[in-house]
Amino acid sequence: MQSVLEILQKCAGYFAAKGIETPKLDAELLLAHALGCKRLELFLRFEEPLPEAKLAPFREMAKRRARREPLQHIIGSVDFFGLTLKCDARALVPRHETETLCEIAVEKLLPDASAKPEILDLGTGSGAIALAMASACPNASVDAAEISDAAISLATENAESLKLKINIVKSDWFENIKKSYNLILANPPYLDESEVREAQPEVRNYDPPSALSSPDGGLRDLRKILSEAREHLLDGGFIACECGLGQPQILAREAVEKFGFSEARALPDLSKRERFLICKK
Repeated sequence: MQSVLEILQKCAGYFAAKGIETPKLDAELLLAHALGCKRLELFLRFEEPLPEAKLAPFREMAKRRARREPLQHIIGSVDFFGLTLKCDARALVPRHETETLCEIAVEKLLPDASAKPEILDLGTGSGAIALAMASACPNASVDAAEISDAAISLATENAESLKLKINIVKSDWFENIKKSYNLILANPPYLDESEVREAQPEVRNYDPPSALSSPDGGLRDLRKILSEAREHLLDGGFIACECGLGQPQILAREAVEKFGFSEARALPDLSKRERFLICKK
């Protein structure tokens, strides 16, 4: 029988040969999932021999990962802003970059903690942003707009599992939104088609295409959202969007000159790249 360490080393080499960016980490996470333990517990079990009965499920998961199926789909969950969300092909896999958008919202844009802000998440997908806001701001009233029935079902399951209250509205952006908000958040499609073609297989082959790309160099959906957002914001309210590289600078100028916002600015992600647009009514 092979030991835990031997299995991890072989699997990491296998994943590296398949072009997976984090082969060692992915091998550890999959084996921990297969064994029903935490990843860190594996380091205490390196010498433990594993019988074939325990290895068989892991082998199947490793084959799926080698075909570049997202790790989060195989495991069935993703950690996001302190929450564990169900994750599958019904919606975009929540990214760590989007956690920064949630941090900006909580730390910079929301009213004081004793207030009861009205928050809207546009294009909620799995519900990640809306549920992060509901968790971080228990006094808030959180709406989540989504056009995809499949994504709505996933967001509903996540809300029920986490016992967090959000109001999900089937809406194509603002189409069925009747309220005004202190804060609107959006992570819309912002890639152009060439960027999708060049993306990693986990993205281009498994994320819903409608959640990835937008015409006009990736800017059409962002511009549509900005053109309608002001009428759905309370006085002094903010909209914060995740964007592609180079887009926040373009849109910040348009937000003031074309869409009537009083101010707009770009903010960086953890890699110091400007990825977020903040506009104030």
